[in-house]
Amino acid sequence: MVIPRLGWWWVATPVLALGVVAFAAGHVRLAGFVLAGGLLMAALIRAVLPTALSGGLVVRSRVVDVATMALLGVTLAVITASLDLRPRG
Repeated sequence: MVIPRLGWWWVATPVLALGVVAFAAGHVRLAGFVLAGGLLMAALIRAVLPTALSGGLVVRSRVVDVATMALLGVTLAVITASLDLRPRG
C-alpha cells in the first residue's frame, strides 16, 4: 500500500491554523479574514498545481475542489466583513 503524499497542502495549513489561533484568542474578525485567505490560498494552489503535486488538497475533480474552496473563502470573507462586533448595552 502506498501512502499518498500531502504535497503543497502544508502551505495553506499554517495560515488556517493561525486563523484558529486568532479565533481562540478572541480576535473574531481577524480570524475570519485569515481563514478566508487560507481557503482562497488553498483554492489557488489547487487550481495552479498539477494533481500529482496538490496532494492533500485533492478531494474531487479540480473544478469542484477549486470552486468549493473559493466559494467558502469568499463567503467567509463576506460574512466576516458584515459582522457587527460592537457590545450591546
